[in-house]
Amino acid sequence: MITIRVNDQILEIHKEFTLLQVLQQLNISEEGIAIAVNENIVPKSRWSATTLSINDKLIIITATQGG
Repeated sequence: MITIRVNDQILEIHKEFTLLQVLQQLNISEEGIAIAVNENIVPKSRWSATTLSINDKLIIITATQGG
């Protein structure tokens, strides 16, 4: 297990987890979001291949509609 930070909350995950698996663990839909790891945006096409390291910092941004 490793510790990462997701939107300023500490989370323990398996060290082989990908971004997609973190979303699944947190029950977050893949639709309408963007993810940055250590302040670098990761394209959605790479979520299933991007693994995380100890102390990585994720920011998950949800798109909202306005008017």
